[in-house]
Amino acid sequence: MRIGYFTNTYLPIIYGSTNSVEYFRKGLELLGHEVFIFAPRSRGFVDTNERVNRYPSIPWKYKIDYPIALSVWPPMGAEIKKLKLDIIHCHQPFSVGKDGLRQAKKNHLPAVFTHHCRYEDYIHYVPPIISHNLLKKYVQRKATDFANQCDQVVAPSRTIKELIQNRGVNAPIEIIPTGIDWEKYQKADGRQIREKYHIVDGEILLVNIGRIEIEKNVEFLFEVVVDLLKKNRKTKFLMVGEGSLKKKFIARMEKENLVGRIFFTGLIAQKEIPDYYAAGDIFLHASKSETQGMTINEAMCAGIPTVAVKATGAMDVIDNWVNGVLVDDSKNEFEKTVEKLMKDEEKRKSLGRAAREKSKNYDYKKQALKLEKIYLRLINQK
Repeated sequence: MRIGYFTNTYLPIIYGSTNSVEYFRKGLELLGHEVFIFAPRSRGFVDTNERVNRYPSIPWKYKIDYPIALSVWPPMGAEIKKLKLDIIHCHQPFSVGKDGLRQAKKNHLPAVFTHHCRYEDYIHYVPPIISHNLLKKYVQRKATDFANQCDQVVAPSRTIKELIQNRGVNAPIEIIPTGIDWEKYQKADGRQIREKYHIVDGEILLVNIGRIEIEKNVEFLFEVVVDLLKKNRKTKFLMVGEGSLKKKFIARMEKENLVGRIFFTGLIAQKEIPDYYAAGDIFLHASKSETQGMTINEAMCAGIPTVAVKATGAMDVIDNWVNGVLVDDSKNEFEKTVEKLMKDEEKRKSLGRAAREKSKNYDYKKQALKLEKIYLRLINQK
């Protein structure tokens, strides 16, 4: 098959949807298919993959550095026609994703759409020139309308399938989680990371990995961490990632005299990420906007237990007190649960072992096989 992936978010930007595109691309190519990527151009970045096609873009600088594609670009239509694609898979309902659906209809191709996230949770990246309440409703409606124009919708989790069905999506929906390179995480070694940040024997290292932004509920998480560190002297915290709230957290760290116990790593190369998970004793996840919670899957692959707020994504992968712990959106409950695990090394290890075992189900090669079957069915039907 010759497959077209249309995405607004792609390398060098590393978000969950980028990882999804890359893991499915690799998995499908291992199965003998050709995957062509269509994405916005990122200034200064040179693709090593000759199957990547870039739309001209303009930089978006409000809160985040992000390229916005000029998605109505006639030369791209000619390129798509020349490639003789068999199927088109859209990874967002706007911009490049919208052009993907347009090209599918124009060329009489099946269209697939992955509903990667709750898009309304990201409207704070838009300046408040119009009411965010109105914008939220608009985004929800547009995502639902887009899904219903596609031949197949992919939901990363059961909770997201139920959510979008309740919003009015009546197109066929299949649940296919984004895959993880399971084998890579089995080679992870966190010792050098612990040495780098002077985590000595007997100290507990709490870890969070992701964007330091509002939609990840990190303000709640940071408050929990500050309280935990003030009460437990042999505890440290590693926050991996970047975002607009980072400066605020650094100021709070200094005010609370926690310098040397809280570490902000900034962006880390993807190949090093498994080591950062493996360095931790407990992974903390407070986001309520996830569709799958890929960072939880990654922590599970690395064999460390997760304490997560009970929300979409987390509820789909964590079996409570079996391979991780789910808590209500309560600062007090979150703190008490983390403290309980901090004091119980054997429980941490048993949760970690169960997490690693369950994570085998999310290996990207298994997920690519599921998607291949859907593509073949749709092509045959068309």
